[in-house]
Amino acid sequence: MLPLPPSANRLWRHGRGRIYKSDAYSGWLTQCGWHIAIARPKKITGPYALTVRAARPNGRSPDLDNILKPIGDLLQRQGVISNDNLCEEISAKWASEGMTVRIEEI
Repeated sequence: MLPLPPSANRLWRHGRGRIYKSDAYSGWLTQCGWHIAIARPKKITGPYALTVRAARPNGRSPDLDNILKPIGDLLQRQGVISNDNLCEEISAKWASEGMTVRIEEI
């Protein structure tokens, strides 16, 4: 299980004339990167389907679709997929606990 990413609205920050990853986003990418390294998933170089099941965080009611972009970016950064633009199918659902991500080659 992976931790829930920051909302898509909190991924990037602006300052001193540039755009950069927020501390929350950078920390989440690093933390999840370790989980992925341990799991050693199969690499997918072509089209794929993404399935996400995530628990709503306490005290917040984020939009379900706001967690999808960071997950695609994470999978690409970790080399699990070659490019997140190759996703041809997405299924996302609120679950009872944690967050699970499944990718399948199409």
